[in-house]
Amino acid sequence: MTRNFLFVILFTLLCCGDSVFSQEWEFFMNSYFESPYTRNFTDAIELSDGSIVINSPFKLPIEGHATVPHPGLVKISADGTELVRNNYFRPAYCSISYNQILENEDGELFTLMTYSPDHERLSDNYFKNFDNPPTNAILGLYKIDDELNIVESYEHSFPIDTTENFGFHPMWDAMPNENCGRLYLFTSFIDNNGDIVGSFFKCPTFHSPNQAENDSMFFFKMNFEGEILQMKGIECQSGHGDYWRHRRHSMLETDSHYILYQTNGYDHDDFSFDPSGEAFYFDKDLNLVAKRAINQPGFTMPTVSYLEYVSAVRSRHNTVYLAALTRSVEKPHSYLYNDTRLYEIDDHLDNSTELLPIVNYINRGSSDSQESQPLNNAVILKEDNTLIYVQNWNADEYYKNTDSWIIIEHLDENFETISELYYTSGEDEIYTFVNSIVSTKEEDLLLVGHANSLNGDKSWNFVTKFPASAFVSIEEAHAHNLKVAVAYPNPGGDVLNIRTGLRNATLQVYDMQGRIVHQQIITDEVTSIDTSKWNSGTYVWKLTVNNEQLTVEEGKWIK
Repeated sequence: MTRNFLFVILFTLLCCGDSVFSQEWEFFMNSYFESPYTRNFTDAIELSDGSIVINSPFKLPIEGHATVPHPGLVKISADGTELVRNNYFRPAYCSISYNQILENEDGELFTLMTYSPDHERLSDNYFKNFDNPPTNAILGLYKIDDELNIVESYEHSFPIDTTENFGFHPMWDAMPNENCGRLYLFTSFIDNNGDIVGSFFKCPTFHSPNQAENDSMFFFKMNFEGEILQMKGIECQSGHGDYWRHRRHSMLETDSHYILYQTNGYDHDDFSFDPSGEAFYFDKDLNLVAKRAINQPGFTMPTVSYLEYVSAVRSRHNTVYLAALTRSVEKPHSYLYNDTRLYEIDDHLDNSTELLPIVNYINRGSSDSQESQPLNNAVILKEDNTLIYVQNWNADEYYKNTDSWIIIEHLDENFETISELYYTSGEDEIYTFVNSIVSTKEEDLLLVGHANSLNGDKSWNFVTKFPASAFVSIEEAHAHNLKVAVAYPNPGGDVLNIRTGLRNATLQVYDMQGRIVHQQIITDEVTSIDTSKWNSGTYVWKLTVNNEQLTVEEGKWIK
């Protein structure tokens, strides 16, 4: 990989040392700010007036059970000041991707969501008693005013089969049809004609032996008056009904087609291995015209593996940049290893092959950490054809009591690294997870996610804005609270790891008496140092360049 960042740094430091830098901002909201609700920031959209609307679903507890998700929105100004928030109640809201936010050509705000009107959210009937099961579910488009109130509603009802099926797993037998009678909203975007194109999964039963016969995927086209213009459905392939429901998909438009990119993986009956993803081609009337497998080159991870959390964006030369998380498991639902990948795919419809060619790809992950893909969006194409690619490093979507960072990679169109930066929401000893990234009209970067202190005393959601200039040089990166190297685990034991995108920098480690205990040249992304013979205590590490004359990163490490 080429590493251009260091040269830009030196130039900037020499030539622009007196420049005034614009500042990033971070908007915080406690996860438990409205007891008994808990909430999560999942995604955001920049409106035409520069304000930002955050998708903030919240969970309403039910006695004796988990929680029920409901939609919520928070609106903040362009400088990160809260303007208004609102919560939306319908019985039994549920959507894996939660509600989705859309703005039409007239600058009007809408949210797309699903709910099940026959469920009583606080009754025992909701989970346990199906003498009177739900019979339908709702796909709704709602117009939102400046105060985030619903001012117009367009709802479409779909019948749901809630036949009970038992015997698949004792745990699920104890709470039959927990997730039945639902529409799980997956994708939505505004096409070139200004219409909404999206997909949802109809889930009549949950974890049943004949699930595949009951579960279906639907694709729709809707205008902003709430009229469904087209609606088509396809059956889920045998044994894979559940991964359709659980995994995120991504959908986009070409000149001739809509294409849905979705994950593939293990079979629920025998957990057989299938590492490919899939692309479904639809014409502009939503007729399915082709299906192609996405080949996975160099796939070497052990035992059973599968992909999920797909996000896709079209390049400007008719290919697709596809980001996805790869999980490797020893047995079902026992995660050992996460790996993130970024592909460039030639997805023009070639009837001579069933495989989409991989033009290029990069693999991110290491044996000493667990990488995770942002749940909703992980890659952005900039105007200069470079890419911003974000990964959650040393994290998955479930809370872990370990330090974690956000990796922000700036890549050229050949996937060569221009810079690699690290961010955490707060001070040290923080678990940080990004759910989505957003590019503003000025190409500033928004990170949308949540964080927890490792001691468990704080949990919060955040939206952090970084100006485009933050990725130009190390000086700018530091000015905007970004790091070019991190040390982990911290506190640690017999190994100190230094991760950085820099090359040929000098690493020095000092004890508290100022004595050098270790020194070497950085040649790899992760440098592991044997500290087994070091005394317990606090150490200082430094990365220097320009013959050790310029310190570009430093920190403390505790053994």
